[in-house]
Amino acid sequence: MPTKYPPYPANDTPPVASGINCDEYPFASTKQGAGYVKGHYSVRAVRATQNRAHGNALSAFYSSYRVGPRNPFWIKIEP
Repeated sequence: MPTKYPPYPANDTPPVASGINCDEYPFASTKQGAGYVKGHYSVRAVRATQNRAHGNALSAFYSSYRVGPRNPFWIKIEP
């Protein structure tokens, strides 16, 4: 993992289209997410329905496993 990330390009904006959302990782709802860091995340254009479904699943995960604002958790990424 790099010790320093390159600067976030100021002119890099998410796509704007009907039925499309900008999804990010780490999740925006986490301390490492797009709402808290400057450019240290990945974004991708996805269908709005897919983005909502993922948001609902993530919300269910937080609720089922009682993940609160200060509870750390790991995400296992499988190809």
